[in-house]
Amino acid sequence: MVPQMGSPREIRKVGSLKEYETVFVLHPSLDESRVEEEVAGVKQTILSGSGEVVDIERWGRRKLAYSIQKVHEGIYTLIRFRSEAGVIGDLERRYRLREDVLRHLTVVAQGPPGSEIMRRREAEAAPQSAVTDDGPSGSRTDCEETVRPMAVSETAPEESDPPRPDEGPIHETV
Repeated sequence: MVPQMGSPREIRKVGSLKEYETVFVLHPSLDESRVEEEVAGVKQTILSGSGEVVDIERWGRRKLAYSIQKVHEGIYTLIRFRSEAGVIGDLERRYRLREDVLRHLTVVAQGPPGSEIMRRREAEAAPQSAVTDDGPSGSRTDCEETVRPMAVSETAPEESDPPRPDEGPIHETV
């Protein structure tokens, strides 16, 4: 089965170049100029390997899921690029040699660009429209649903009732 255009499993490939995404987390103590230098260095590594940078997204300072080297936050950057597979090894080497890079990940780009994914996550994380009560009239916003208790159609059999034959096997412990 061939993936359709726009499907999440579609691997983007242009000629002999594949599209990749690399995300790296920098130490939070870096000032803006050092962050720019690191981003420019990664970009130069991609360009030197005959790749092309599609998009650079600065996600900024975010809290880490767990501490890394006693650090609880990092500066995130996502770079989407097209290149041959050999560039990935150069990028990995560059990341490992830099002490300011806490974590990094490079994957083949699948699905929508990272900016669309981030917008979706932010939209999901945004609070839904608040339910308001406009006073004694009791008018509500359109997003609120009325919750009613469900009726119980059957009562649970009591422990003293013998099991019915259509209920399946009985497992007894000896």
